[in-house]
Amino acid sequence: MIKASKNVTKIFVDCEVLCLDHFSGIGHYTAALMREVDKLLDLPEYQHYQVTLGVPWRLAYRIQRFNFKNFTIKRMPLGPRITNQLKMRNLLPPLDSIFGKQVYIFPHFSTWPTMKSPSIPVIYDLSFVLHPEFSADLNSRFLNKQTKLAAERATKIITISQNSKNEIVDHYQVSAEDVSIIYPIIDAAEFHPRTAEEIKTVRAKYGVFGKYILFVGNIEPRKNLASLLRAYSMLDPEQLQDYSLLLVGAKGWKDGEIHDLITDLQRKGLKVVQPTGYVTDEDMPALVSGASIFTYVSRYEGFGIPPVEAMFCGTPVISSDNSSLPEAVGKAALMVNAEDIQEISNAIKKLLGSPALQKDLVEAGFTHIKNKMFDPVQGAQTLLELADQADKKGARK
Repeated sequence: MIKASKNVTKIFVDCEVLCLDHFSGIGHYTAALMREVDKLLDLPEYQHYQVTLGVPWRLAYRIQRFNFKNFTIKRMPLGPRITNQLKMRNLLPPLDSIFGKQVYIFPHFSTWPTMKSPSIPVIYDLSFVLHPEFSADLNSRFLNKQTKLAAERATKIITISQNSKNEIVDHYQVSAEDVSIIYPIIDAAEFHPRTAEEIKTVRAKYGVFGKYILFVGNIEPRKNLASLLRAYSMLDPEQLQDYSLLLVGAKGWKDGEIHDLITDLQRKGLKVVQPTGYVTDEDMPALVSGASIFTYVSRYEGFGIPPVEAMFCGTPVISSDNSSLPEAVGKAALMVNAEDIQEISNAIKKLLGSPALQKDLVEAGFTHIKNKMFDPVQGAQTLLELADQADKKGARK
C-alpha cells in the first residue's frame, strides 16, 4: 500500500533583518535559525515544507552571503523605511494579497497585515513596555504600537525565553498555548575555546593588550554600563593595574552618560578601553576566549546571548540575576544584583582573585551549554511544527 504524501506547508519569512546595514542581535537570531531550517529541508521527512524568504527590493543581493540552498527568494514590494512609515499609518496592504496564502513569519516584532493567512511574529522581549527609559523614544513608540498590533493579528507567537513568554501572556492577554519558545541558537562551531596563537593574533588586530575584563553588547543604558564602569573603578589598585575593562559593542542610544564616564575614568588613569575598529563576527570568539572574565550586568534581557557565548568559549561569567538571565546562564555564572554597584565590584574582585572559582564556573558553563535548550535542531523543528499548527488553525479573526 502506498502512503499518502504529506500536505505541503508553505511558509513565508520576512527576512528584512538579514539584509540591513546594521546586523543586529535580531539578525543573528534569525540567520542562525534559518540556517538550521535550511539543513532540515535537506532531509526526506521535511521535503513537504516550501519556504520563501522575503527580502528588501534594493538589498536582495545581501541574502546571497548566507548561501542558503533550499529557500525561494522573493523581493518585498517596498524598502524598509517606507514599510515602517506605512506600518505606523496602517496603510500596508495585506502581504498575502501579494504573495498568496501561506504561513507568514515575521522575526522583528512588527508584522504586515494578512487577509486569510496565519501570522507568526517573533516578540523577543517587552523592554520597551517595562523599561521605556532604556529605549530610544522613536523606537519605543514604534514598538509599543506595532507589537501590540502584531500580537492581536497573531495566530501563534514565538519568543526566546520563559521570562519573555510570561510577560507577553500577561501584557497582551494571549493564551500561553499560543506562545512558543525558540531559544537563540549559538553555533558551537564558531563559539568554542580558541588557541593562544589565535587569541594573540586577534588581540593585536584590535589593539588589545594585557589581561582584560570583557563586556560585549550595545553601548546603551539597559546594559547597565555606568554601574559596571563604577564597579570596575572600585577594584583593588593591583587589580586595576593588572586588568583593563574592554567594552566591545556598537553605539546605542541615550549613551551620553556612559561616554562621559568612560572619558572621566580614562583621565584618572584607569584602563577602560575599546577596540580599534569594528570587531567582526569571525574574530569575536577569540576575543571572548582571551578574556579573564566576562561581565554582563544588564538591567533587563529577553534572553542574554553574550554570557552564554562566553560559556561556549570557556570564559567565567558574572551575570545579573534579573529578567531572563537566570534562565540563560543557569547555575554556571556568579550572579549579582544589577542595582548594587558594590556587589558587582565585589564579585569582580572575588572572581579575579580566585583561579579555583574561575575553573569551577568554566566547568559549570560547559555542563550548562549541553542543556537541550541550546540544541539548534530543536529550534528549527519547533519553527516548522508551529507553521504546521498555524496552517491548520488559520488566520486570526
